[in-house]
Order: sequence, then structure tokens, then C-alpha cells
Amino acid sequence: MKKILIVIALLCFVVVGAFAQSQQNQESAVPLTVLITEPYDGYTIAIEYTEMLGEARFIYSTNRFTYDEYDAIKIARERIIAFTKEKGYFSYSYMRPTITKTDYEKNKTYFYSFVLFDK
Repeated sequence: MKKILIVIALLCFVVVGAFAQSQQNQESAVPLTVLITEPYDGYTIAIEYTEMLGEARFIYSTNRFTYDEYDAIKIARERIIAFTKEKGYFSYSYMRPTITKTDYEKNKTYFYSFVLFDK
């Protein structure tokens, strides 16, 4: 009887230890994301960049009353091109279509561009 209890206890320790190890491996595998915020006169650009994956999200934000989609596209594209050169990439491509969101409580409009960089 004691042997069975000891075996069950050892199995529990092994299972819990293996689970804890797999959790630790998953947490360490999460790529680091760097947030860069650049305020300009009338708008802000935030860049969420994951170097390991070569992905970035460019977030253009401005007052919702002064928002112009053409300006948002132009400014985001210029910043993407400059960022591509800064980080040493050769080209970039859009991972998915851009998104425009409006926050009526804060009177802000956000324009999101999702970019994948190529070395």
C-alpha cells in the first residue's frame, strides 16, 4: 500500500514538474515587442515592433475632427519607409488591410497599418 502511494506521489511530482517546465518554455518563447511613440504637431505615431518576427503595427492617431484618411495613409507610409531603412530591412509588405477606428469619448481617430519587413 505504501509503495502505491509513493508511486502516485512521484507521478504527481513528475506531471506537475513537466507542466511547469512547458509553461516556462512558452513564456520565454514570446517575442519581445518594443513600443515607440513619436508625437508630432497635431498627430502621434506609435510603433509596436516585434524584431524577432519582423512585424510592426503603425498607429497614427489624431483628433477625430481633423482626421483625413489621405494624410493618415501618406504619413504612415513615409514613417514605414523611414523605419525600414533605420532597421536595415530591404522591403516591406502589408500583412492585412488597414483599420480605422474612432473613439468618440476621447475625440480621437486611430489609423492602423500592419507591416511585415523582409531582410
